[in-house]
Amino acid sequence: MDRSLADAIVRSVPAIVLGTALVIGIWLLPDLTPPDAVPVVGQRNDHARILADRGLDPTGLPVFEVEIIDGPSAGERVEAVVQDGSSAMPGTTSRDPYQIGDEVVVTTFTGPAAGPFAVISEPWRLPLLGIVAGVFALAVLVVGGLRGLRSLVALALTLTVVVKLVVPMLLAGFDPILLAVGMAAAITLATLLLTEGFSRVTASAVIGTFGALALTAGLAALFTAAAEFTALQGNEEIAFLIPLIGERVDLNGILLAATVFGALGVLDDVTVTQAATVEQLHQADPATGRGAVIGRAMRVGRSHIAATVNTLMLAYLGAGLPLLLLFAIGATSPLMVLNGEIVAVEVIRALVGSIGIVAAVPLTTLIAAALIVPRERKAGASGAVA
Repeated sequence: MDRSLADAIVRSVPAIVLGTALVIGIWLLPDLTPPDAVPVVGQRNDHARILADRGLDPTGLPVFEVEIIDGPSAGERVEAVVQDGSSAMPGTTSRDPYQIGDEVVVTTFTGPAAGPFAVISEPWRLPLLGIVAGVFALAVLVVGGLRGLRSLVALALTLTVVVKLVVPMLLAGFDPILLAVGMAAAITLATLLLTEGFSRVTASAVIGTFGALALTAGLAALFTAAAEFTALQGNEEIAFLIPLIGERVDLNGILLAATVFGALGVLDDVTVTQAATVEQLHQADPATGRGAVIGRAMRVGRSHIAATVNTLMLAYLGAGLPLLLLFAIGATSPLMVLNGEIVAVEVIRALVGSIGIVAAVPLTTLIAAALIVPRERKAGASGAVA
């Protein structure tokens, strides 16, 4: 076996095993959501299979007999109408009609207002999502090798922390900003150790990410307060949360926490790249002084900033493109669109996240130079200059 490959395996196996153990351990934790934090909403969603076509109901909607496949109600058979858009008016049909044998999601309403009533709400997509995830994982492994496997473990750890820790703790009433910054810092530390291993590059990236995260959170809170947004902040999901969780959770804080987590993914990339750039520049010419290394690394960082900030802005514009089209149809002036809460919230998030990214470049570069590049020595008796 090639020695470099053997060394890579020796370095990777402990990280992969430890990361996998963390994922399993966190996933096996009991549910941290307080019992009184989850209201009874009078509905449940089940995985089901269509057994028979029962024609149309009095309103003209298709009716099918379905069987619940799994969960507490497995084996139960109910009649459910189709109300998911597949039987909508001509020109708006989103998918082909359902067929016998199709697997679907059935939403059963049990509240006193709706009574026992079931609808087919959407197709069962998890098998397809599993295939896409498998293709993604295969691509990462083929191209990334052992480093790719470590990154997949880090991704699983991130998702597990958010689902099993962040969401339940938010519902329990923890301060969203402190929780977001703390968990984001922990995720950064864990994922960088898993993917990069313990080194001065990792230490530089972690410290740089911590500093940029703190700046992002502070600016997000400052500008959001100054903009005088409503509790909804242009987010329709918040409208559904308000009657369910009321004042138990700081909804404004949740949106600020979302800004922090949104910036984290890009910050990791920027800080690791900058720290690695400093390391490679120093290794290429160990005689180069710290100031020269910082200058060269910043030239790389400026190029990275230009590409990354544009990418972040395009991501926000892509998510809001249907809304921009709606405003355009309504003949609303661009300035009025920009001033509106729905757009202004996204603009502030994008710009604040970009400020954090921009700040991460010089911050990480300086930290990496201090940790990796030896301080220049004045000419002494030996006549040497580092």
